[in-house]
Amino acid sequence: MAGKMFYSAMAAGIAFIAIGTASSIYSNTAVDVPLDNTVRPGASDIITPDMNIGNAARITVTGSTFNIKIEDPEGKVIRSDSNITSFNYELSAQKAGEYRIEISNTGSTDLVVTGHAQTKASPLELSGALMLAVTGVIVIGLGLRFRRH
Repeated sequence: MAGKMFYSAMAAGIAFIAIGTASSIYSNTAVDVPLDNTVRPGASDIITPDMNIGNAARITVTGSTFNIKIEDPEGKVIRSDSNITSFNYELSAQKAGEYRIEISNTGSTDLVVTGHAQTKASPLELSGALMLAVTGVIVIGLGLRFRRH
């Protein structure tokens, strides 16, 4: 019985460490995320991709009248337009960090938002992945207690 517990704990610990390590690597890699959405009249949508230098975002908004503002990670306005009915913009990140795209529908019909942005995981996801790896180390440590002497 102790032998089975030892091997089970070791396998589980190794699996936790492998998944945690892979997840932590993945959380720092930018992935392409679709921005497809609809914004109702009177509503706003805020998109906050966390981008590395050189990552790209492309956004198209059509429909009713709206206001749009794009800010860099330091809060500096990159582009701001008001009372427009069509918008198409390609953003190339000059700074690493969280960009902010705010769209406010000021018209009477829905807005259609399409496009994509390269974004990476939040720091919370990275800490979750690292906690998984630490759990693996703890499980291996407990498994060593079941080892036959």
